[in-house]
Amino acid sequence: MATSFRGVNKATAARFSGPEHTTIRLSRPVPPHAFAAHWLAPGATRGLTLKQRRQLLCLTAASGVVANLEVAERAAGCGPLTYEVFKASASAAGGGHWHVCEWLLSLELTWSSSGEVEAARGGHVGLMEWLQERRPQLRIGQRHVLCQVRLIKEAAHGCDLATLQRLWLGSGQVRSQDKGRILSAAAGSPTPDWAAKVEWLEAQGCPTSSAAMAAATALPDVEAAARLRWLRGRGYPVEWHAWQAAAYEGKMAALQHLLSEVHVDAEDQRRVAVYVAEGGHLAVLQALHLAGQAISPPGSARAAAGGGHLHVLAWLVETFGAEAVRLDLELFHCAARSGSVELLAWLRERGCPWDAEAYNRAASSGCEAALEWLAERGCPMPAEGDPYPAVCANGDLAAARCLLRLGVPWGPMWSVYQQASTLGAPEPMLRWLLEAGCPVHDDERYLEGAVWVNIGEHNAPDAQPDAN
Repeated sequence: MATSFRGVNKATAARFSGPEHTTIRLSRPVPPHAFAAHWLAPGATRGLTLKQRRQLLCLTAASGVVANLEVAERAAGCGPLTYEVFKASASAAGGGHWHVCEWLLSLELTWSSSGEVEAARGGHVGLMEWLQERRPQLRIGQRHVLCQVRLIKEAAHGCDLATLQRLWLGSGQVRSQDKGRILSAAAGSPTPDWAAKVEWLEAQGCPTSSAAMAAATALPDVEAAARLRWLRGRGYPVEWHAWQAAAYEGKMAALQHLLSEVHVDAEDQRRVAVYVAEGGHLAVLQALHLAGQAISPPGSARAAAGGGHLHVLAWLVETFGAEAVRLDLELFHCAARSGSVELLAWLRERGCPWDAEAYNRAASSGCEAALEWLAERGCPMPAEGDPYPAVCANGDLAAARCLLRLGVPWGPMWSVYQQASTLGAPEPMLRWLLEAGCPVHDDERYLEGAVWVNIGEHNAPDAQPDAN
């Protein structure tokens, strides 16, 4: 509707102008012509951070449209498809999208695992078994050999009790140090038989722990609070990482239950507020403040800025004052790391200082719009080529090209290339540095050896591209 029928004429577009007709969800199938027209348009991903561009790939993979995934890979500009995309495909394969997994596996990349773990987490038992059968034919990184414990753990989360029991009993002896992790996964399970799984695992000798309480906070808020009460009734302890998880997820009912169960001193109250601010949950932060909980204005402000949550930062300034919040360089650096142009502009309007480090932080976010905003507004540029190595290590070709286009200097001879290589930049990024004119050591033998070590070895006959 949003991408095809509305385009018939102006009258049709006006008739179907409501949000239910104009909102496009990337995890749902989108006609390839409309998808390509949008994402291959110049500047389509300019305002997205690296995290958001990677999310674009994952959501597109989950939609089940292979043609769109190929377009998204071109548009994202963040290197070859990673295992996160494979995970998204496996997790969404319950919708009938096995063909995406088949296509990804046909690329002959080296994956972290064969995907059965993610299929188990999504409760897709049939896909899990199919991927297990394919495992001998797959290229799986030796340092990431699939651990049976991970499969059991994710089955405890996403599969039914019968599947969990079959995998558990078929694995041999489960180590005692792994039992708690498996029980925690069951404690946060969304399946109807979650309680039966917890009880069965307890009978197998799995120990109760606060990690199980933390896992339960991932559920919808009211359901999480009920799950926490059930676990507490069985003697599960409450420790800091349980309420940390509830705070970061903004689960107010769960957080209130946890805080009522244990004594939380002023220092821990401030930590809770920081996690809430980092997650961008203003309503929860306001409720804590009204309840008299201690809040650190500068700590919460830095957390909010790092997450790009302007609404939280604005409330902190309004409530506690700019002096208490501290509109300083550190806060601006946190904001730059988020890649939020709106937040950067808001801080500058209020006199917040900046320096060349802002480019490093914005570059790490991968947001071209943030880098361009800094340059257009006259923020001092780094002279040593500092932003390039980390960007290259991220495989973020789009951000690297943006830095070069803006005139960010390379810095000293060989420095950028050497640092990028040391940080593990992938082969395409190292090649790009040389092609883009990155200065290197003028000793030809030294250069030749370095290029062979960092690039040439990837072209050896028995080497395979790494998709991690």
